[in-house]
Amino acid sequence: IPDEVESQISERIDAARVKANEIAENQIQTYSDRISNLDFEGHFSQLRQVGPLVINEIQTETQNSLNEMNIRRKKYLDIENEYKHFRSTNGLDNRTAKLTSPAHNFVRVLILVLMIAVETVLNGSFLAKNNAAGILGGSLDAFTFAFINIGFSVLLTVFLIKQISRPGIIFKIVGLIGVAAWFCVVMTINLGLAHFRETSGAFLDGAGNQVVQRLIERPFNLEELKSWVLFGVGTLFAAITLADVITFSDIFPGYTKVQEKWDNEQDEYKAEFENLLENITSIKDEYHDNLSKIGEDLTIRQQELDKIISGKNRLVALYNSNNEQLQRSADVLFSAYFESNKSKRTEPAPKRYDIHYRLKPLELSSGENFSSRETKQIKKKIAEAKNLLDGQISDVLAEVSQAITQLRNLDELNISHSGQKNG
Repeated sequence: IPDEVESQISERIDAARVKANEIAENQIQTYSDRISNLDFEGHFSQLRQVGPLVINEIQTETQNSLNEMNIRRKKYLDIENEYKHFRSTNGLDNRTAKLTSPAHNFVRVLILVLMIAVETVLNGSFLAKNNAAGILGGSLDAFTFAFINIGFSVLLTVFLIKQISRPGIIFKIVGLIGVAAWFCVVMTINLGLAHFRETSGAFLDGAGNQVVQRLIERPFNLEELKSWVLFGVGTLFAAITLADVITFSDIFPGYTKVQEKWDNEQDEYKAEFENLLENITSIKDEYHDNLSKIGEDLTIRQQELDKIISGKNRLVALYNSNNEQLQRSADVLFSAYFESNKSKRTEPAPKRYDIHYRLKPLELSSGENFSSRETKQIKKKIAEAKNLLDGQISDVLAEVSQAITQLRNLDELNISHSGQKNG
């Protein structure tokens, strides 16, 4: 039976052994929690799902895009047929319409406004002489004549004169009638303006009746040179208006609008096509970005796993080294005590003094979670996940390529249809 000193040595050694085991078990449990927090299984599950989800999203987007493009294509073909029918019916197959920009239209309209303003100022000074209201009354009368002069020029040019460019004898006759009507209206308005200057200059005073009478009896009998100048200015502005309106758009009536309608539909169709391609490409790019993040995250998790395993191995090595140190300490303490006890004894030493004290290390129960076999399994799953990612990337790229091909085939169908129509 061990004596008191032997029991104390055994208790001290055992207490140190138990404390070291408790500390090591706690640390190993911490490492286990860190591995659990890495959640490799959850991450692998996410990796397996992300590819099919993206492929399904691409397929859905492609189907929606094809539906939209089919609707757009029907409208596209209708407007194309309208455009081609208009050109073939009116003999315009060999030329496109004259198109104008918003800036060009603004300048043209501004020219008409400026002509009215300039004619009002110039004629106002001429009419002010015989007008009872002076320069103000003359300007008001001049504005009235200028507005009528230019307004009728615009209307006759748009609705009658430009018809002369249409095929068919009836349209040619209508256009010639428009030219004759324009000439008569311009001559009448501007001769009336000149005669109006030579009268009292006020409609309320009966000047209007005098002008009508003079136009009937002696239309070209003007007594003053300024009256002829007034007539010339009005006629010149009417001619400028005629030229401006004719060149404002295509000379063939309605051709510019049909051409713009066709061009706008082509631009909208192309924009819709490019937008749908961009949507599919953006899905691919977003998936690529997600894959990059997933790959980086997987690498970080693998590096963290390596750190945890390395830390655990160091802990196990320290634990084993501590057990060895406890064994050496026990050997020294028991040896010193036994030798000292033997030197003082009068009786033979007990047989147990000759038996070597063996420390029984406590096994680390949590160490099983860090076996090399399970570590290899985790790394094997990581390698499989990377291979899965590579396969998913190939599948996604193939799906994107197929979607783009389907959209381009639809676009080529439009082009071939246009070619057949032209043929």
